[in-house]
Amino acid sequence: MKAVISTTYDDKYLFFLPITTWLWNKLGVDVICFIPFGGRDNDNGGGKRVLYLTNKMSFVRNTLYRESLICSIHTFNAPEHKEATYAQCARLYAASLDLPGNEKLIVSDIDMLFFNKELLEGTTDYFIYVIGNDLVPNGQYPMCYLIGTAGIWREAIGKGTYQEHLDNLLGNIEDQHMRGNYWGKDQETSFELVNKVPHVFRPRTNGQNPFAQNRIDRDDAYFLERLSPDTIDYHMHRPGYEDDNFQKIIQVISYFYPNEDLTWMIEYQQIYKSLM
Repeated sequence: MKAVISTTYDDKYLFFLPITTWLWNKLGVDVICFIPFGGRDNDNGGGKRVLYLTNKMSFVRNTLYRESLICSIHTFNAPEHKEATYAQCARLYAASLDLPGNEKLIVSDIDMLFFNKELLEGTTDYFIYVIGNDLVPNGQYPMCYLIGTAGIWREAIGKGTYQEHLDNLLGNIEDQHMRGNYWGKDQETSFELVNKVPHVFRPRTNGQNPFAQNRIDRDDAYFLERLSPDTIDYHMHRPGYEDDNFQKIIQVISYFYPNEDLTWMIEYQQIYKSLM
């Protein structure tokens, strides 16, 4: 099984890549991450377009390598103002990669930590499983989570590379405010694609508010009190590199992995901040 996530070079998201990968790998799940080919070097004052390996990205990749984390990174091309939308939607086209047809893919967010593997079990090769379909507006399916084999995803998305799919989906849209105006484009597209193939709903509402059942949410002031063995996932506090938020993240991870040495993660946060 592979978890499919994405990020831009925005620190609010890029910072999480090694942490999120580590948590997936602890469950025996490899990671696929989509990211724009280029970043913006804001440290030089001019915001000049630079090559893919900026200092921060080099450090992130080195961290993945040093900690033996299994994460394959795939780049895409997009105009700067469309990078976020391309990144969000790219997750839907992971099946266009060279993967066995029976490889299970789980679409997720880079700032979402997953703890309960039981949710992943009991899925078959014949359906895409829509987890939390009751948490989003009509006409959308949530990106956390969509589970299906590469084979059934290919039936949904059709032939082509992920770059071709993204260009066909977003290339002709002209909007300088893509990120805001098309924030739900990934969930709207997931609705259109998943409805092409057999699919199964697994609701997650807690019946009281928009929050998912057994999810620790960053907007919950009492999140530590709600930690339990039944917790499925954690929408991490952002920005994760800030000391206060990072300590909250460490507290949650330590609850589920009390015997793990997280020194590498603490050092990672400190060095990442120094590169900003």
